[in-house]
Amino acid sequence: MADTNNAPAAPDEAFWSLTDKFIGFANEQAASNDVGVVNASFLFASARFNTFLIATQCGTKENFEAEKAAALEYFVNQYKIALTEHMTDYQAKFDTYIKSA
Repeated sequence: MADTNNAPAAPDEAFWSLTDKFIGFANEQAASNDVGVVNASFLFASARFNTFLIATQCGTKENFEAEKAAALEYFVNQYKIALTEHMTDYQAKFDTYIKSA
């Protein structure tokens, strides 16, 4: 598969800074838009960028077609790992993160 692991094994300062900026932008948009729409847009944009990344790394349409299934599996697995990690964190700290109304 094309090299989809552009991030270092251990996230560095740039990784966390970008992460905070993406989340900050989503939070800003949620203040004036439906949070479901913001979420769907964020997911769509990520998928679009992931596809762009794979296509540019593959270089040719034939290579892209050959790598498509492996790339899809990679990104779905990475998302599942991250989502599971964050859900576990929220479950443990729910009352801290989500204030009851």
